[in-house]
Amino acid sequence: MHDIQPTDRVSLELHHAISQHAYTEARMLQNHQYKEWLEGFVAEDIHFWMPVIERRYRKDKRPAPGPDDMAIYSDDYSEVKQRVDRMYTGTVWMEDPASDIKYLLTNIEAFHTEQDDLFKVYTNVAYIRHRQQLERSEHIGAREDLLRKVGDKFQLVRRKIVLDARVTIDKNLYFFG
Repeated sequence: MHDIQPTDRVSLELHHAISQHAYTEARMLQNHQYKEWLEGFVAEDIHFWMPVIERRYRKDKRPAPGPDDMAIYSDDYSEVKQRVDRMYTGTVWMEDPASDIKYLLTNIEAFHTEQDDLFKVYTNVAYIRHRQQLERSEHIGAREDLLRKVGDKFQLVRRKIVLDARVTIDKNLYFFG
């Protein structure tokens, strides 16, 4: 699934549907509806990962990290489900009290792939977290999603999150969007 390449841009109507899907997903996560997100938006063959990216000089031609390289997380469905289930236990100290996270999405580009039911989607993202009274953190980056059309909905098959900052001062990177 990691070598699926985009082909043509989707139609305006399909782009709208994919964008609305992304905005609905962000709203669900902002409202802490993690179980509903997992059940309705995530495919059982998901690969959800945040690779460790290093800044390199232009002359360094080594390939970008792949799914088997070091990552902040590299989760399949059972691992994503485990993280979601933990959110409801009350034992995730970094989420008690719960963070308020805003998922800001922009520059959404959607493409067909060689498989009729799969779409490659590129999105710029900003995650802004507020916790306690004075704790605030933000992460800027990009997402590469692979969505599968199932009926009139989409399911997330792969999500790759790449943060711009190489060093984060946040206490955790416990977000799904």
